[in-house]
Amino acid sequence: MIKNRICHFTCAHEADDVRVFQKECVSLAKAGFEVYLVAPNAKSELVDGVHIVGVPSPSMNPLYRLFFLSRKIYKKTCKIDANIYHFHDIELFWFGLKLKKAGKRVIFDSHEDWPQYVNEIVWLPSFFRRIFYKLLVHQYKRKLHKFDRVVTVSPHIASNMSLYSNCNIEIVTNYPILSSNLNTIERSDYTNRKNVLCYSGTVYRNTCQQEIIQAIQSIDNIEYKIIGKIDPQYKLTLKSYDIRNKVTFIDWVSKSELIELYKKSSIGIIIFEYSPNVGFKQGTMGNNKIFEYMYAGLPIVCTNFSLWNELIVDKYNCGISVRPKSVDNIRDAIAILCENKNLAYEMGRNGQYAVFNEFNWDTQKQNLLKIYSDLLFK
Repeated sequence: MIKNRICHFTCAHEADDVRVFQKECVSLAKAGFEVYLVAPNAKSELVDGVHIVGVPSPSMNPLYRLFFLSRKIYKKTCKIDANIYHFHDIELFWFGLKLKKAGKRVIFDSHEDWPQYVNEIVWLPSFFRRIFYKLLVHQYKRKLHKFDRVVTVSPHIASNMSLYSNCNIEIVTNYPILSSNLNTIERSDYTNRKNVLCYSGTVYRNTCQQEIIQAIQSIDNIEYKIIGKIDPQYKLTLKSYDIRNKVTFIDWVSKSELIELYKKSSIGIIIFEYSPNVGFKQGTMGNNKIFEYMYAGLPIVCTNFSLWNELIVDKYNCGISVRPKSVDNIRDAIAILCENKNLAYEMGRNGQYAVFNEFNWDTQKQNLLKIYSDLLFK
């Protein structure tokens, strides 16, 4: 066993996942650690200093991941014989505990508030939701403290997890990686743009798309681009609200194509319903899309979560927060930004400053490196 050998493993994320690979694994490799990433259906190769180890999987269905793929991933991780193991999915919880029993140091990276997340899985019958919820809470109370560190992305998740167990919890959130691809925008460039509203990311049913589409129907000269994976049935439902054909669905784009779409947009929108997984009205700091919009210089229209209001919208004056289910409130916010391009431009500039100054991966990378330093060298 090599003292600075680290193994990240996941059964739900792709090998090039932004948080797992681009942020955490690459940062650790650049810091001098020997880093491995075990991920499903990946090509085994060395990328940016990270040893990618692929595990073939015929399905990425959640139940298949839980009952079959997780074990395959675990068996592969055992062959790496790392000093620290860092896993990213609740399906791997029990295998993380097995590694602890084998004398390894283990980090559980909880991207979601998993007990609350289970309560929101619409395809899972309510009876099974209750069973999985109780099982997770029971395991958290009995086992969570056994991990050397629990890493999460938002204060509300850290607070909830501390109720279950007296464990070592650290926050490493999902702020964007700064690069030279997105520069500050000239005022004339922005004010001459068409009114283009954009949403990027998986299109979940709790993202208030119906309300957004209804809100823009009475606003002239506006387009709405929805960029991301979407359930076909939900897509049909959304199209039924688009009575004036203002909405364009884009299933997938590369990172460079997404940047170009941002450059042609005028507003970034991210409106989640109040729900347990995002801390109800408190909100989450773990969603990276809001910071992507800000980094691109776009004013934001977002949910009036208390965290977002206090730490982002009010502090930096970079957008307008709204009640998530209020069509009128959403319409008014969008209309203000469309009708006042100079105001919208200033908000976009403020958002960029906020990302450069505070909400960037460099600030979180230091938290991550300190966790590893504490585990390895103290």
